Amino acid sequence: MRIDATALRLTLGYLVLAALWVLLSDRFLLALDLSSSHQEGLQSLKGLLFVILTAALLYTTLRRHTIRYNEKKQALSANEERLRLALEASHSGLWDMDMASQRIFFSECYTDLLGIDQATLGHTREQWATFLHPDDRERVLQKIEVSLQLPDYQNTYRMRHADGSYRWIHSRGRLLFTADGKPMRFIGVVSDITQRRTDEDSLRQAAAVFDATQEGVLVTDAKRRIVHINPAFSRITGYSRDEIIGQTPGLLKSGRHGEAFYQDIWKSLRKHGTWAGEIWNRRKSGEIYPQWQSIRVIHDTQGNISHYVAVFSDITALKRSQRELDYLAHHDPLSNLPNRLLFTERVTHALERSSTEQPGTVLLIDLDHFKHINESLGHNVGDLLLRAVGERLLKAIPSGCTLARLGGDEFGLLQDQCGEAALAAELAQQLLHSLEAPFCLDSHELYISASIGISLFPHDADSVEQVLRNADSALFKAKSSGRESFAFYEQELTDYARQRVELASSLRHAFENEELRVFYQPLHDLRDGQVVGFEALVRWQHPERGLLPPGEFIPIAEDNGMIGAIDLWVLEQACRQMVRWDQSKSGPSFVAVNVSSRLFGRGELDLRVAQVLAETGLAPAKLELEVTESAVMDDPAAALSLLTRLQALGVRLAIDDFGTGYSSLARLKRLPVHKLKLDQSFVRGLPHDSEDAAIARAVITLGHSLGLKVLAEGIEAAEQAEFLRNLGCDYGQGYHFGRPQPAAPVTARHADESNPVPPLGPLAD
Repeated sequence: MRIDATALRLTLGYLVLAALWVLLSDRFLLALDLSSSHQEGLQSLKGLLFVILTAALLYTTLRRHTIRYNEKKQALSANEERLRLALEASHSGLWDMDMASQRIFFSECYTDLLGIDQATLGHTREQWATFLHPDDRERVLQKIEVSLQLPDYQNTYRMRHADGSYRWIHSRGRLLFTADGKPMRFIGVVSDITQRRTDEDSLRQAAAVFDATQEGVLVTDAKRRIVHINPAFSRITGYSRDEIIGQTPGLLKSGRHGEAFYQDIWKSLRKHGTWAGEIWNRRKSGEIYPQWQSIRVIHDTQGNISHYVAVFSDITALKRSQRELDYLAHHDPLSNLPNRLLFTERVTHALERSSTEQPGTVLLIDLDHFKHINESLGHNVGDLLLRAVGERLLKAIPSGCTLARLGGDEFGLLQDQCGEAALAAELAQQLLHSLEAPFCLDSHELYISASIGISLFPHDADSVEQVLRNADSALFKAKSSGRESFAFYEQELTDYARQRVELASSLRHAFENEELRVFYQPLHDLRDGQVVGFEALVRWQHPERGLLPPGEFIPIAEDNGMIGAIDLWVLEQACRQMVRWDQSKSGPSFVAVNVSSRLFGRGELDLRVAQVLAETGLAPAKLELEVTESAVMDDPAAALSLLTRLQALGVRLAIDDFGTGYSSLARLKRLPVHKLKLDQSFVRGLPHDSEDAAIARAVITLGHSLGLKVLAEGIEAAEQAEFLRNLGCDYGQGYHFGRPQPAAPVTARHADESNPVPPLGPLAD
């Protein structure tokens, strides 16, 4: 047990004083030699006086001790109050562990950090450890054990808050020892550093972003002196940190912007505190390049401007990509010519600038029969031809014109200072002439021509849509006129186009309302004038316009896909009529029906023909199918297979419009056909046109050499029939012999013809 030195001194002093009092006072009384009664009285008085003196001494001692105790207590309270206030101000908590009992005291501020009370936290290390994060527990307890051997202690860990989250805690303390060097107390403070850790993480992330970002960052002070840059700044501008720190951003100016541009920037910064936009700056190498830059004003706590931060990116590659994308969006990738979009934009601008004094023209150029080259030689050769045509047309046009590829095999030409028809015609003729020379592509020598439609503006139109529509109408006219030519737009073309649209709409109703009719034109033997058969031809009995010839509605049916249905309807009607003729014993020996290329190309014609023959009961030998030469040549292998299947049915087969296509004699001789029909375009000039005569003679000779009959169509004069008969042509057809008529008049007339018509005598007007 430790003896208090102060208490020992007081006690010893009291013993000495009491002993001296007793010894000296007793001797003093003996020396007085008093009576026993007086001596007893003085003895009592002496004891009372001793008590009074010792009481006074004790009072004085206790009072001094109390004063000193109160002073120390007040000082301790003041220190405790200062400690409490300091802990509260620093949001820190106090912990104190008695090393002897291992009990821990936690201050109220400590428990407040975790949102719990002192009872929940407890007073033992084990209970306190249950609040540690599982990942930190072992590490923290090990460090505490190590720190018990050291004078100072610091640790950082996570503890569970009452809301279930974990808070980062920083703990620091000291181990206190007794006089003999034994651990007495382990005491310290803790603080919640969760926000600081979050801020530090954010700062580290910001620093990482600052250093790793691909955007350049520039920081200046309030006087616009550069104080900080990031690595991307040096990479983009070429300036190192040492070269740029302390300089002003004016060092980077390109000289491309005027003073007003920079004044607008500072005006925006003063008003809004930010600015963003495109700016051109200069690298250290002297290269001027575009940037997208954002500038922000930074204020201090007093609201004064402390810094400016500029973040920028080099958009050189973006600008290049934009130019490339713009080029791709406005140019044809095959020919590198402007595309339809750019062509339309330029026509729009030309229209805005045009006037009656400064008109312009648009030419639509479409290649003739390009499809045949594309399909026979392949798309690669077709692409080469389109590119070569574009190059040749480009060389043929005057400067200032725009040549564009509008799609497929169609090109467009704009000349905004060529409003006279004569100049436009001369330009069109130059373009046609430029295509006359052959194209040598991929070991092929190819010839190609074109048709051109011309529209003048603003005379013909005052809008882009109307200009292009008019040019398209003129192009259709040029193609209808035999191709390899040009045509100007006329109002009649628009009327005709509108009429075609109306007819296309009415044609579907006509089919449903049974407005279509089948007419029959006789086929004559040129040797004796006998009618050998009839060709079935379709007509439209229009409710308003009367009887329409096939030339007005068949092209429309081909465009809208109805031609196949019309062909099958005509086939069925002709077969039924032929059955009626057979039953009356007054009909021809066969009926001929045209098959469109679309129906022929489906490949199932033999099945449909077999079905019609079965339903009508017509003998196959009394049906002749006429297939155009171009339909056969579109896919010769498939055509041969289909014709063979049709021959197996027993029907007659004829090649229509012979001489207008591109037949291969090697393929022709293999086709299972019975007849060739000489196209009327070669009959029209007979007998005076030497070229038509030569072609007719060659076709007749060719047909006979292949064992085929030859029929000439379009005979309109007796001398044509006589000339063809002398050439050995077998059959004839045309207005000279008879016009197409309905079945009833044809039947009656055929029944009345008991005598054959002379070879040169007409059967009808």
